[in-house]
Amino acid sequence: MATILAMPELEAEAASRKKEALSHWKAIQQSGPLVSTNSLRIGYHAAALEREGLWGILGYASKKEAQEASGVKQSTFFNVMRIAEAFPGVEEKLFCSQKLTNAEALMDLPESKRLTEYWMRRAATDSTDTFKAVIDEEMNGKEKPSNGREKIVSFSVKMPRSRKKVVDAGLLEISKEFGCEGDESRTLELLVAEKTGTPSLITVITTAVQRCKKIKELIESELSSDEILSQVVILNEESILELAASLQNLESAA
Repeated sequence: MATILAMPELEAEAASRKKEALSHWKAIQQSGPLVSTNSLRIGYHAAALEREGLWGILGYASKKEAQEASGVKQSTFFNVMRIAEAFPGVEEKLFCSQKLTNAEALMDLPESKRLTEYWMRRAATDSTDTFKAVIDEEMNGKEKPSNGREKIVSFSVKMPRSRKKVVDAGLLEISKEFGCEGDESRTLELLVAEKTGTPSLITVITTAVQRCKKIKELIESELSSDEILSQVVILNEESILELAASLQNLESAA
């Protein structure tokens, strides 16, 4: 049940939340210019702002609006935030020490393993090829969440060999910014989504699931009924708008 706080307590709580929000936002802004090396740090603090429902305190109606103000690319912002949300309660230094691709691969393991220092230390030190092989072995043939259920198809474009070298090098650099180093198909999807101004359907669905978790947390929180209702309405509207836009894109491409 929501608890009604006295005015001084409300003011102190508001001041504390504003201080926390500004601290996270400052970290995102400081990391922006060095996104290729600090993208996990951006994700860590963006996830904290989302988890605590602090976007409004910063003056933004939604995390999409905040992302635009941050100067960080849309695909990078939401991808690294998605990764960070899979590591709740992990200390910032440990989380950010991981290699981007390894952190995403580690998301396939259950929380009982994923959140341990042993696995995150390996994600920080193992090469991406070695770590992927270790994760595959650990899963022992089990279905991995990252595999999804979509049919895998090939995609090829004819071009001069010299141009392919340029494209390959460019995709590798962009994949580092997007937090999916070496994953060409994922990089292309995120790049196209960014240029069209709409997150990929996978990202939208993942974000919607996270919002559902947030709504559950709000209901169980000590916020007043009006505060809970206000935040739930915003979360639902964001999900509806993003899903509608993403589905419209799919329909147009069909």
